[in-house]
Amino acid sequence: MTETNQNAKLEEEPMATSEEAEAAKTAAEEESATKAEAEEQKQDAEAASSEEGGDEKKETDPKTEEPAAEAEPDYKAQLAELQDKYLRKLAEFDNYRKRMAREFMEARDQARRATIGDFLTVYDYFSMGMSAIETAADIAVLKQGMEMIWAEFQRVLDGLNVKEIESVGKPFDANIHEAMSQEASETVPEGVVIRQWKAGFKIGDKLLRPAMVVVSTGKPSEPKPEPEPKPEPEQAKEPEQEEGQKIHVITDDDDQTKTAGTETDAVSES
Repeated sequence: MTETNQNAKLEEEPMATSEEAEAAKTAAEEESATKAEAEEQKQDAEAASSEEGGDEKKETDPKTEEPAAEAEPDYKAQLAELQDKYLRKLAEFDNYRKRMAREFMEARDQARRATIGDFLTVYDYFSMGMSAIETAADIAVLKQGMEMIWAEFQRVLDGLNVKEIESVGKPFDANIHEAMSQEASETVPEGVVIRQWKAGFKIGDKLLRPAMVVVSTGKPSEPKPEPEPKPEPEQAKEPEQEEGQKIHVITDDDDQTKTAGTETDAVSES
């Protein structure tokens, strides 16, 4: 009896074990199916969320958005700005013009002061010469004073780069000479300056004043001998008509003879 129960228990244990295995297998399959279903649901959810995000991105993408209507420019503000700039530039130019005029006047005054300052020494020498004229009895002293004044004057002109134009004996040049008259000359060729009335000057290459000169016309032309008057031809004298003389005049029309006589003949014929 006891052995039979043991055998029955042994037979029931393998049967129970196989059932448990089948139940475990079924549970594992259900669990795997559940996991697979959950995975699919998760993938579906991610796909749905990605599609929704793409739609939102498309809606918010500025490249795909339609351009909004531009605001109309404010022309009044632009005009006011341009007018302000114009007034500012006009004021700046006016200030520039005034500044340049002031600087030009200052530069001219400075150049004038410098030039006059150089000639003050010449003025001093002239003053001393005028004072010496009243007391000096020797002409040589006066000549020496004039030479000093002339030398000082030349020194000032050289300092200002002013040069005198040499004219006498030079060909006439209309660019630096001004012809006052013309004269014939035995020694000076035609077109050459004979003498100078006023000196001309240059400062550098610029002409300050042309030289006033007399120009030669060459050798004087010899006077031609006057032709002798031709004698007038003598007119043929008409023959004197004597009393009773007949003059025969033959015309081209006919050969008629006309007789002319004095009053005496006419009376005698009557």
